[in-house]
Amino acid sequence: MAARREFWREEAQAAEVLAKWKTAVLPIDPFFIAKCEDIVCEKIPSTSSGVSGCLAGKDDKFGIFYGDYFSNDGFCRFTVAHELGHYFLAGHWEHVFADGQRRHNSESGFSSDDPIEREADAFAAALLMPRDLFKAGCAHVQPGLTAVEALAGKCGTSLTATAIRYADLSDDGVAIVVSKDNRVQFSFMSGTLKQRRHLNPIKKGSGIPHGTETSRFNRSPLNVTQAKRAVAASTMDVWFDCDDQSAVIEEVRGLGTYGRTLTVLWSEPLSEADEEEQEQDSEDLEDMLPSDRWRRPRDD
Repeated sequence: MAARREFWREEAQAAEVLAKWKTAVLPIDPFFIAKCEDIVCEKIPSTSSGVSGCLAGKDDKFGIFYGDYFSNDGFCRFTVAHELGHYFLAGHWEHVFADGQRRHNSESGFSSDDPIEREADAFAAALLMPRDLFKAGCAHVQPGLTAVEALAGKCGTSLTATAIRYADLSDDGVAIVVSKDNRVQFSFMSGTLKQRRHLNPIKKGSGIPHGTETSRFNRSPLNVTQAKRAVAASTMDVWFDCDDQSAVIEEVRGLGTYGRTLTVLWSEPLSEADEEEQEQDSEDLEDMLPSDRWRRPRDD
C-alpha cells in the first residue's frame, strides 16, 4: 500500500469544500466560497510584508482581512484561501484563537515553521489548484518555468504558490528554489526528483551555489524588481551536493515587489538506458569505501 501524502487531510478538506459549493472550474474564486460561508472579506492597507492577512471572529461571525503590501492578485487570493484554511480545518480555531483575542495574523512568504500555518498553506494550495485539474494542466505545457507561468495564469495564483504546487504534483524531475540576497528562503523537490538516489535537498538558509545563473542574477536588484528572467545550463552536483553530474536546466525569474527570485531546475526525462546506467552507477558507488567515493575522477 502506498504511503499517504503529506497534508492529505488538508487536501481532502479542500476537496470537500469545493464539492460542497459545486466549484470545479479554474480559476477557483476564494471570495465566492467565503461569501457562501457568510464570511466578510475586506482589503486593508499593509505597512509590513510580514503579515499577509488575518482571520477575526466574534460569536459565530467571521471576517477575513487581507493586506495590499504586494500588488499581486494571486497573492491576495492565496491569502484569503489560507485564512479559509484556518476556518475550515479541524483544530485551527482552538489554536489560532487560543489567546482569547479572536484575531489571528498570518505570515506571508511560505517560510513559517509553524505546522498550523503550513497546514493552512496546504489547504489554500489544494483549494485554488485542485489536484486533478492542476495535473491535467501540467500534461499540456512544457516543463519548467513555462509550466509554472502557464498554470499560474490558469489558476489565478502567484508564481511562488504555483511553483510550489508544480513541484509537489508534477511528474517531471523538477525543483524550485526561492531566494533573497543569494540565500535560500525555501525549496521543494518533485517526487520524481526525490526518487533519484544521492540527491540532497537544498536547505533553507543555505547560500545559492557560486557560479550559477541564479547567483549572478541576484547580484543586480533590478533583475528582481523588474521581474527579469534568465536561463542557463547547470548540473545536479552543483545544486544538490551530490556526485551526479547529470544536466539540469536552470530558469530564473525575479518576483518584482515580492523582493525574491524564483529558480526552476528541471531535467529531461531519463531514457531507459540512462536509468539503467544511473542505477548501475549508484550500485558501484555503494560498493566503494566512503573515503574513495569522492576521489573518482570527473569527466571533463
